[in-house]
Amino acid sequence: MPSSPEELQRYVQAAAVFTPSAPIDSQDLFAGRFEQISQVISAVSQKGQHVILYGERGVGKTSLANVISQIMRSVSGQEVHSAIVNCDGIDDFTSLWQKIFREVDSLRAHADTPPQEITPESIRYILQRNPGKTIVVIDELDRLGNGRVATELLADTIKTLSDHLVDTTLILVGVADSVNELIAEHASIERSLVQVQMPRMSVSELYELLDKRFGLLKIEVPEQIKKRIAFLSQGLPSYTHLLALHASQKAIARSSKSIEDSDLDSAIRVAVDKAYQSILNAYHQATSSSRETIYAQVLLACALAKKDNLGFFVPPDVVTPMSLIMGKKYRTSGFARHLSDFCEDKRGKVLCKRGSERNYKFRFVNPMMQPYVIMSGLAKNLISQEDLFSFSQP
Repeated sequence: MPSSPEELQRYVQAAAVFTPSAPIDSQDLFAGRFEQISQVISAVSQKGQHVILYGERGVGKTSLANVISQIMRSVSGQEVHSAIVNCDGIDDFTSLWQKIFREVDSLRAHADTPPQEITPESIRYILQRNPGKTIVVIDELDRLGNGRVATELLADTIKTLSDHLVDTTLILVGVADSVNELIAEHASIERSLVQVQMPRMSVSELYELLDKRFGLLKIEVPEQIKKRIAFLSQGLPSYTHLLALHASQKAIARSSKSIEDSDLDSAIRVAVDKAYQSILNAYHQATSSSRETIYAQVLLACALAKKDNLGFFVPPDVVTPMSLIMGKKYRTSGFARHLSDFCEDKRGKVLCKRGSERNYKFRFVNPMMQPYVIMSGLAKNLISQEDLFSFSQP
């Protein structure tokens, strides 16, 4: 722990600068995503256009949605009303819009509107009379309750807002499956929706995140350590925050203004030891066995396999990391059964698969599992730091 009041202050400041458990809510601290921001701002600037922001969990969709209103105010100079609401399993269309009305000062008088009076047309009527621009972010779209009924009503709302050129933009945030459901069932709104995919963050974007935050702490970070953090994060900013937080606190605790490899090594151990219980349980179920097996090695190879923009990999992508981990040449037949098992209940369905037999592609059900598997592999000596680093090279 810090040994002086000044160091204690910096130690606490690190926890305010690096926030692994919370999305970014300040434009000043937001990093990267220029292309996605440009697409969203362009849509928000046009009456009749709405946005659906989709991608894997943990890639920063909520953070981007949180700062759009701030960015819009700064670039347009106009009055912007905004609301950010999360869907949950008990929400239906009516309760969702009552939440939204409560969040916008100029709309609060409508928050207690009787359920039978909240319809797509009544929402259009209310919003059309609201002064200035209104931006409504609806997060966790895939958790919206009441199934297809709520989705249909939401699609009808988008259509009527678009048809009447109401100066309100809905930004729907969800995973790819929720996008497909909305578009497939309601093709008529496709022209009104700008679809913005959020991929995992690039290395340069993660560097920007690190440079901004470490700069606030006035801590020096060697290039090699930034490379390690970026690779271990696997494009998921929450892990970047987590590793940087514990590494910086370790450096501060030893009265240093520069992060060393030992600080990051300590941060990795903390990340493995104090992972979310759901991650720990899923990893244990996926890899444990009463006899010696290679499930842990295969799962690590899956985590290191080359993936597409949606996080999918195919069995041949697993061959190179599996061969390196095991120290001998492997073929897909050597781990095909393990991949299938990871998709079954007995292994906790840690992976899901798409496609047809002999053409399956796989993906981690929870993207947050992938960095954990890699760091756990390091901690368990399933792979060396040197071998792991070879996967971080272009």
